[in-house]
Parts: sequence; C-alpha cells; structure tokens
Amino acid sequence: MNDSYFYRVLLVPAAVFLSVVFGASYGSGREVVQFVSINGPTGGLVSVLTVATVYALLLAISFEIARMFKAFEYVGFFKVLLRRGWFLYEIVILIGMIIALSITTTVGGTVLEDHFGIAVWIGSLLIFGFVVVLNYYGQKIVEKSMMLSVAALFVVLAILVAQLVSGHVDRVVEAFSTQEHITGGVMTGLKYAVSNGGYLPLLLFCVIGLQSRREAFTAGIFAASIAVIPAIVFHFSFMVGYPSIIDERLPAYWLFQNVSTPFMLNVYVVVMFVLVAQTGVGLLQGLIQRLDSWQRNRSGQPMTKLGHGGVAAFMIATSLALGSMGIVALILRGYTIMFYSFIVVYIVPLMTYGIYLVVRGKPTSDSTITGPNIPETRPLASQ
Repeated sequence: MNDSYFYRVLLVPAAVFLSVVFGASYGSGREVVQFVSINGPTGGLVSVLTVATVYALLLAISFEIARMFKAFEYVGFFKVLLRRGWFLYEIVILIGMIIALSITTTVGGTVLEDHFGIAVWIGSLLIFGFVVVLNYYGQKIVEKSMMLSVAALFVVLAILVAQLVSGHVDRVVEAFSTQEHITGGVMTGLKYAVSNGGYLPLLLFCVIGLQSRREAFTAGIFAASIAVIPAIVFHFSFMVGYPSIIDERLPAYWLFQNVSTPFMLNVYVVVMFVLVAQTGVGLLQGLIQRLDSWQRNRSGQPMTKLGHGGVAAFMIATSLALGSMGIVALILRGYTIMFYSFIVVYIVPLMTYGIYLVVRGKPTSDSTITGPNIPETRPLASQ
C-alpha cells in the first residue's frame, strides 16, 4: 500500500497539507468568515476559487522542484530557489513557526476550556504531549496520524452537509438569490492563501515518494482541491446565518449549535483540537527534517528519536512560555510583515525562477546546489 500511486501521490500530500493548514485556517470558522464569507455568497465563492488556484500553483511547482532536486527539507529547497539567499526564508519561517506554535498551544487549550471546562494549562499540556510523542516516533507515524485526523474531519463535514441539505437548504438558496455580490474576493482569497501557503516548504517531507513531473503536478492540484473543501462546506453553511454570522466570534460553534446537534458539536471540538495539534506536529516535522539533514552531513547519521522528541519539546515549551508572557500578542502585530515576507522570499522567487527551473526541466551549469547543511542535490529528469 505504501508504494501505491494513491498513497504516494494523492493521500499523503493532501492529508499532510490539510491537517497542517486546518489549525490556522478553519478551526474556529472565524478565518473563513474573515477571508471568504465576508464577501457575500457569490463573492465568497470567488475567494475560495482564488485560494484553490494559489494553493495549486504553490504546491505543484514546489513539489516538482523538490522532486527534481531531491530537496525535501526547506533549506535544501531554498538553496535551489534562492541560492545564497536561502537563509532569508529560515529567518522568516522561524519567526512564523514560533507564532504558529504559540497560537496552536493557546487555541487548543482555550477550545477545551470553553467547551468542556478543562483548564487551559491541561489542554496545552495535552498538545505538548501529542506533538512530542508523534515527532518522537517519526515521519511515518506523523503521516498516518494526519490521515486519520483528516478522515475524521471529512466524516464530520459529510454529516454537516447532510444536515444542511435536509433542513436548511432553503435559507442557503435565499441568501444566494437575495444578497448582492461583493467585490474583493480575489484580494482576500490571495491574502488567505499566501498567509497559509508560506509554510508549505516545511511540509516537503510528504512528497519524497513522487516519481515524475506528472505525479508532482497531480499531487499539488489534488492537495489544493482537498484543502479548500472545508472552506466550501463552511461558506455554504454560514449562509444559513448570513449576514449576522459575520460578527460571530466563533462561527463554527454557532454553525454546529444551530444547524447540527450538540453531539456533533462535541465531536467537532475534539476533531478540531486534534487537527490544531497536528498543525504543530507538521510544522515541527519540517524543522526536524532540516536538522536531520544538517546532522547527516555533519556525522553521517540523522538525529535519534530522542533528538526528534527533544526538538519538539523545546519548541513547544518555548512557545508556551512566550504565550504566557504575552509576547505572542506583540509578535502578531507583525502579521502583515510576515505576509509580505512570504511574498518576497517565497512567492515571487517561486513564480519566476522556480517556474523557469520547472519549464527547463534539466540542470544548468549552476543548478546543482551544495552546502554544509544539505547533501549534494542533483535534478532528476522529468518524466
């Protein structure tokens, strides 16, 4: 099974990408409202289409560059894409990772406190243990846990769709027929996609099994399509309460309380908690892949499982400490700077030099990148 086309090309890349972006993109529903549904029924669909298009471009091109150059961790990837400027992304992503992990631990703990009355510190501790244990056992366990989490999410979404169609479809139709189109969906969709897509190079470990250009492009397009399904389901469901739902602090909670059942709300909260934790797992797995590559070049062997768990524990503990000190709120004020940083160090180079590398499809005299932190990378001919 692990060598099958379905597993290598469709299942693993899509599950890893969705499980990592879910925590930052969908968990509370606030993100979908802010960047999608705020544009109205039809304007929201424009936003979703924009997100899907941007995701597909970023994923497909990045996957193919990673495959061509065997650059499955972000330093190797950016030594191909930015050459001597590779360290710029590392600076940006380390700051972004601290922000994301701090949000992950805080949100996870808060969700359990708000819904089940469990103390925030207990929820944060559960996330700490979840992230450390999965990273300790390695990439394969991480991937399998993400596939299970995404499967559970789609079961919940399928039930939500069935309940929506059976009891509230007339309100959705009314919203689409009476509410006017609001422009701006392209810009909000672009901001949404870039802000989440900037973390993609941390997830290249999920495409080690790709064997051809066609597989890389298929994996990217499929993963992008799967990643926007929750946005589509939430957007249509939010039309039941549009436009008042725009002002809801936790739109997903409102949705399950008014469209679904209390039991399904409980199930969703548990699934959401696990997927929020998976965001931290996936991001740290990307960092571990980078450190493994460095250690392999230094000593000929990757880090031990204990080292993997130790890195995860240190990063999560640091993020917990920063969150408790209120530093996260200060850092979050630089969110716009992060957005533009991703554009400068990732999006623009990928859409220019990255496309050139993919179109050319073979090494140039300066395309083989070597360095102290990664093994020599040699492009593979596209198939």
